[in-house]
Amino acid sequence: MSVAVFAAVMLSSCGTASKSVDISGEWNVVSVEGHEVAGNPYIGFNVEEGRLYGNAGCNRIMGGVELDSINPGKIGFTGVASTRMMCPDMETEQKVLEALNEVAGYQASATGVELTDKDGKVLISLEKREASAVSVNDINGEWIISKVDGVVVEVADKTPFLSFNVADNAVHGNGGCNIINGSFSQEEGNASSLKFGQMISTMMAGPGMETEGKVLEAMNKVASFVVNEDGTLSLMDAGNNEVLLLVKNTGKTLSE
Repeated sequence: MSVAVFAAVMLSSCGTASKSVDISGEWNVVSVEGHEVAGNPYIGFNVEEGRLYGNAGCNRIMGGVELDSINPGKIGFTGVASTRMMCPDMETEQKVLEALNEVAGYQASATGVELTDKDGKVLISLEKREASAVSVNDINGEWIISKVDGVVVEVADKTPFLSFNVADNAVHGNGGCNIINGSFSQEEGNASSLKFGQMISTMMAGPGMETEGKVLEAMNKVASFVVNEDGTLSLMDAGNNEVLLLVKNTGKTLSE
C-alpha cells in the first residue's frame, strides 16, 4: 500500500471514529485532569435541543451545547451557569466548572467519553450514567415549599406546601396565605414532565401574600420534576432551571 493511500485510509478511519461518538444522555464525571473526583457530579447532553445540564458536585449546572457538524469531535458550551448553594466541600465543583470553561472537543475513550481542550488535552473523563427509573409516583404526597427561584422561603403566615394526589392528577396546598387547588398533567412518553393546570385559590389577604404570589408565578413555569439524591424535589422550568424546591413533609399533615 502506498503512503498516499495509507494516509487516505487513516484520515477516513479517524473521521468515521469521530462521527461515531455519541455524547447524548447523562454521564458521570469520573476525573478532572486525571484526578478522580468525589460528590457524584454528572453532565447531561440534550444534543437535539442544544442543552447542557447536570450537577457539578453541589450545585445544578445548565447551559447550551453546540456540536460542530463540519468538524466532528469539536464542541462548544454557551451560557454555562450554576445555582449558588454553599456545600461543605466545594473543591470538586470548582474543578468541574473551571474545566468546562476550557472544553473545546470530545473523543471516545475505553470507558466512555473524554472532553478535551483546544490542544487535545483531556480535561474531563466521563462514563455513561445509568438511567434511573423516573415515575410520577415519586412526587405523591405532601411537600413543604423550601425555595422559590433559589431563594429560601420565609414563612410569614402559613407554611407554603403542595400535596400531590397522583391517582387523581390533583394538587392541593397553600401558597403562604390562601388554600390552592388544581390539577397537573404529563406529556405522553415523558415520565419526568409536569405541568400544572389552572389553580383556584381562596381570596383571603394576609402577611403571606408576597410569598404566595411568587409561588403561583413559579408554578406557572413548571415543565418537569427531578427527585434529588437527598430526597428533595426540584420543579424545573422549560430551560431546566429550578423554580421550586420541595422537601417531603414528615411531620404533621399541613392540609388538616
